[in-house]
Amino acid sequence: FLGGTPEEVPDQYKIASPLTYVSKDDPPVLTIHGDRHLAIPPKQAELLDAKMKEAGASHMLIIKKGVGQENFWYDNAVWDFFDKHLKGER
Repeated sequence: FLGGTPEEVPDQYKIASPLTYVSKDDPPVLTIHGDRHLAIPPKQAELLDAKMKEAGASHMLIIKKGVGQENFWYDNAVWDFFDKHLKGER
């Protein structure tokens, strides 16, 4: 996909990584990740969370224990996050 391994083409991997583009000006980000997700390890969500924190960007990370790839729309944390960041001042 990127023309080689991370060791062979590190610049391609850097360009492809969302971590490269994190900035303080990013919109608020909510990441909910199951600790048993088979395709994407939770470490990826933790790396994004750390980069967002380092940049001073608004973010929240929730790691769900014992969960793989699930639909989190019905999790109250999603709606609380939306209420906080999307409703705005009235």
